[in-house]
Amino acid sequence: MMRNKVLMICAVSAMLLTGCTQSHILAGGGPAEPVFETQQGIVLDWTQIGNDMDEEFVDNKDYPMALSVNYSVDQEKKSIDLTLIVKAGTTPEEAVTFGDAAVRYLNDVAADQDFSYERSSETSYGGFFKNYDLHLIVMPDYTMKEQQYWLVDMDIPKGSDEKIVPKEGAVVMETTAADDTEEADETETEAEQTQASK
Repeated sequence: MMRNKVLMICAVSAMLLTGCTQSHILAGGGPAEPVFETQQGIVLDWTQIGNDMDEEFVDNKDYPMALSVNYSVDQEKKSIDLTLIVKAGTTPEEAVTFGDAAVRYLNDVAADQDFSYERSSETSYGGFFKNYDLHLIVMPDYTMKEQQYWLVDMDIPKGSDEKIVPKEGAVVMETTAADDTEEADETETEAEQTQASK
């Protein structure tokens, strides 16, 4: 009987000791952290890039000349055609400003998706354009076959960061009466909205 009690006490003690000495180190199960290092094989979402560019430039008071942003990418040749459509009456200087902003913005939205691309800066179009040749055209609407009205038409080799300049001899397309009426209506609407908000 005494022997059974001793065995029972030893067994209970062993169980308690085992329970007390168990490891209580928790496995890391916290929230996932974002990964910022370079990933291989990222495929850019060009539909998203196009939507982002339209949202940035079309109907933006900073770029009143902008009508649409169009692009075509050749992955094999590592080249991109970027065609920006502007309103009639846009000057070559305005076209250059729009073109420069659009190129840098395209790079930066690509860099948002693929961290291996460096962002643009005052002296660089960014990492995407270190890998891709660019053909940039800025033209008034409905002038695809009338190159004399194109305001910018240039090739920028990858990594060159060549400055965007107006096309030599570009003819500024005059605004039509319909364009002038539309602009006057927009100005009038803006004035009415300003009055209403006072």
